[in-house]
Amino acid sequence: MIKLKNSLRQSNWTTREILATNITYLRHLKMWSQEELASNSGRSISVISDIENANIGATIDIIDDIGYALGWTTSELTKNQGFAVTKKRVDSRQ
Repeated sequence: MIKLKNSLRQSNWTTREILATNITYLRHLKMWSQEELASNSGRSISVISDIENANIGATIDIIDDIGYALGWTTSELTKNQGFAVTKKRVDSRQ
């Protein structure tokens, strides 16, 4: 099981890292797999995975699509909300 908490984060995080944490946190709150977020946002699983692992920068269009699926604005997703994800990898649903 993933452990999520809301705490103050280091202020020197990059926007890419903040975005990755926020998307991962919100996806887990909804109890969605990466596949479900991909389907709901119209993006590929590989793009979702790469963003959540901060491997790639996301375009505004991609952030908009993911934000719409999660119910958050682009500006909210790129702002440090103080979320923490203590385990990034989630086992797939059985």
